[in-house]
Amino acid sequence: MSEESKLANGLARLEGYLLIPHELLHVSAYRLMGKPCDYQWGALKVTPLVPLSRRERLFVTLLPLVTMWGVGLGLYLLWLATFPYATVPASAYLVQGPRWHILLSAVATAFILYGGTCTGDILAAGRLLFGKETREGGSNEHKQAP
Repeated sequence: MSEESKLANGLARLEGYLLIPHELLHVSAYRLMGKPCDYQWGALKVTPLVPLSRRERLFVTLLPLVTMWGVGLGLYLLWLATFPYATVPASAYLVQGPRWHILLSAVATAFILYGGTCTGDILAAGRLLFGKETREGGSNEHKQAP
């Protein structure tokens, strides 16, 4: 096995482990709906074991994004609400500000940035909503006149 393939395998495994919280949110969506799914620890995808409707697929797809950004936004709002208690001038905030308050904004930022793992989910939701698939399952491609 070459060094490049070892590195590629290692990076793929690392990606799988970094995405565990994201994929567990997908598993949670299945559990909330009462639908069975299969997930192997460190895998990049959750496999549904039964067919899902369009709404169910959208729910499963978007739950990680809504959760991550919702928690991040909530923490930012808490940070803003408690900012008056940071009793230091804004120019000296990072040096003299309360550590818990600085940590609160760092954790909120981490949640928002981890929401970036949902980029593929956003694209998949767009395909579900605006793709060539219609509600009846047919195609809505426009036929051109001869």
